[in-house]
Amino acid sequence: MANVREMRIFSADQIVVPPELPNILKEYSKEVIRENPADLVAFSKEYFEMKVAEQKEAAATKAAAEPAK
Repeated sequence: MANVREMRIFSADQIVVPPELPNILKEYSKEVIRENPADLVAFSKEYFEMKVAEQKEAAATKAAAEPAK
């Protein structure tokens, strides 16, 4: 992660929100509310590790389904 002082934002034009971020945060928030974890940091770590694993599995499944070039 970059140094925060080096990444100061001086205008709204400098803010770039990835299009998938709102949905990621919405789904994460729902799970936090459902689970009400005692340790939010540990829960968050496990949640996002699970999401990474799901993305890798989906990418592998997609790659396997595509015809070879």
